[in-house]
Formats: sequence, structure tokens, C-alpha cells
Amino acid sequence: MARSAFAVSNREAPAYVSAGELFLMLAGAEQTGGAFGLMEGVIRKGAEPPPHVHHREDESFFVLDGSLRLRVGDDRFSATPGSFVFCPRDVPHLLTLETDEVRLLTLVTPGGLESFFVELGEPAPDRALPPELPELDVERVVTLAGQYGAEVLSDWP
Repeated sequence: MARSAFAVSNREAPAYVSAGELFLMLAGAEQTGGAFGLMEGVIRKGAEPPPHVHHREDESFFVLDGSLRLRVGDDRFSATPGSFVFCPRDVPHLLTLETDEVRLLTLVTPGGLESFFVELGEPAPDRALPPELPELDVERVVTLAGQYGAEVLSDWP
């Protein structure tokens, strides 16, 4: 994959609603030669992803607004604006919002996982979460996650 310089504003980045999260695609594997994917997202309390583990990439979060707790393996972290949390591949993790909404940057290295959110979601031309989030199709999430080298953990203690 060839890489070229690029720039994008979060006002111009493609927007999607996926599994209860609004996210803006700031950089994908196609633009970074596979090096990373970067998304800005807004998650509403109650729409947090279930416990899961990635086998192909590391996932990192930088909190812009709001606060949340993260469980990464046996470690627990509180994250407020300005906090960075690294979740290594092959280590289960879980996000729990402490505020009604959290705005954050999600970095996946190497890139590719960002396509999961695009495939799972729908374009969001108004760049906002809908007032009522649709019910999550868990079976679809589990199947699609597997195609991207991730597992949803239904029995993680």
C-alpha cells in the first residue's frame, strides 16, 4: 500500500453511526499504508461495546470529553479528558461510561479494524447520534467481529 500525505478535518471526515457510536473516519488503512486507523467517536451511556478482544491490532483511546472506566485484562483505569489508554492485542477489554456521553479518539494499529465500524454502521449525514439508538444485532456484531480478528466475550468475568 502506497502512502501519500493527506489532511482531513473532523468537519469533513466521513461520518457513521455504528453499534450505538457516532464516529468520524479521520484516517484509514488505505490512507496510511496499513499503519493505523484513527476515528473520533461519541458513545452514549448504555451503548458501550461488550467485552471483547482483538487478535490483529492494538486499540488505544484518547478521551476528549466525558469520563469512562476501562478494564484491560486485570488492569482498571479511569479516563477523563486528556487521558490515554492503550489496550494491547490479545488482551480483553471493556469500556464503561461514567458520563452520559464520551467523545474520544480511537487509534488502531495496524490499520484495518476501522473498516469493521464502517461495515457494521450506516452513514450519518447529519453527523449526530439518532435520538433513539436502534437495538443492537448481537449476532451480526459477533459474526462480523470474527471476520476482523476480534471476539465478543459473553462470559468474561
